[in-house]
Amino acid sequence: MIIDAHCHIWERDLMKGDLADFIDSVIKELEVKDKEKLYDGGIERLIKDMDEGGIDKTVILPIDFEFLYTGGGFTFQAYNDLAGEYFKRFPNRIIPFAGIDPRRGAAAVGELKRCVEEMGFSGLKLWTVTGFVPDEEAYYPLYEEAARLGITILVHTGMGPGNTYLKSCRPVFVDKMAVDFREINFIMAHVGTPWVEEALAVSLKNPNVYVDISAWQGPYARFPMGFSQVLAQAKLMHGGVHKVLFGSDWPLFSEIYSQKEWVEAIKTMTFPAPLQLMGLPEITAEDKEMILGNNAVTLFQIQ
Repeated sequence: MIIDAHCHIWERDLMKGDLADFIDSVIKELEVKDKEKLYDGGIERLIKDMDEGGIDKTVILPIDFEFLYTGGGFTFQAYNDLAGEYFKRFPNRIIPFAGIDPRRGAAAVGELKRCVEEMGFSGLKLWTVTGFVPDEEAYYPLYEEAARLGITILVHTGMGPGNTYLKSCRPVFVDKMAVDFREINFIMAHVGTPWVEEALAVSLKNPNVYVDISAWQGPYARFPMGFSQVLAQAKLMHGGVHKVLFGSDWPLFSEIYSQKEWVEAIKTMTFPAPLQLMGLPEITAEDKEMILGNNAVTLFQIQ
């Protein structure tokens, strides 16, 4: 089974106000030639791309953007509802997470409860690029509700859009959360790049912390050995790749690699000789299967 643990959704006619400007800025930053590949983040295209790539299930991540961007009438609750609609249409293919900013206080707790108990969501997405440091204890009521509901929390760590700040996106902030909420499984997005070693250290220290490899298509295309080194370093530190999850950040990097191409890149990844000389462990065929899906099957308790 292949599972994409990190995917975004949007529909062009819903992206208004600053959200539309955000998509345009990403197009410019990534130098996207086919703009439609970014504008179309709807369910029909997602399922089509999943089928072509042999991806069985995908985690979809609406974001609570309203502390940073205006939505032209499109709210964070409406974003969660969109994910709920997609899940209702494709319950065997979609794993929905709720996008909620913990600064909403009691309203955040209520929205999480609504998403999980009424719509069947499996997790919470914290989009730290909007400017909050996630380990502040003022946000603990939201995490206590997540623990009560038995869901996973995915935290954005590392690089964000060019008009956002890095200081709230350090992987180390997940450490305190993971210690104080041992009953919750946490996923750190993007292996925390550029703080890769910090992210791997946090996941090594805490048995309930994982990393996903979403948004690594660009680095892989430019310097494949660097990507292989990250996976080998994770295997060396953790005694295996059981903490690493496949992710794409779809549709953001689909011009670099389609879903099919990104899956194939992992399947056919070779282990460069320089890494062997450094004494790093090889990424085996079994390791690749774990990364592509088996780890997520265990994490999400998929039958």
